[in-house]
Amino acid sequence: MSVTEILEALPALSPDERAQVKALIDSLPDAPAPTYNTHESERAWIEQHRAEYLNQWVALDGDRLLAHGTDAREVYLVARATSDAVPYIERVKPSDRLPFGGW
Repeated sequence: MSVTEILEALPALSPDERAQVKALIDSLPDAPAPTYNTHESERAWIEQHRAEYLNQWVALDGDRLLAHGTDAREVYLVARATSDAVPYIERVKPSDRLPFGGW
């Protein structure tokens, strides 16, 4: 039976049968939310160490520095050689925050 056929059959059900269908649907587990890495720990590490690695490429695994330098390819290759994890790589730039001088 297709979903369309099921939906078309619902109006013909008695109130008790509809209640049973509703209870069954409500008891089904929700689809799991997709899990993906938001790289929060890597971004926090960069914020904390921005001044030390300014204008360099950094390769991170969580909050662990795998490699750093001015050549992105070299940083990537060193990071891959030292870890099984796929590294998070970013060029550390000056902070976008403007200084606040007050009024």
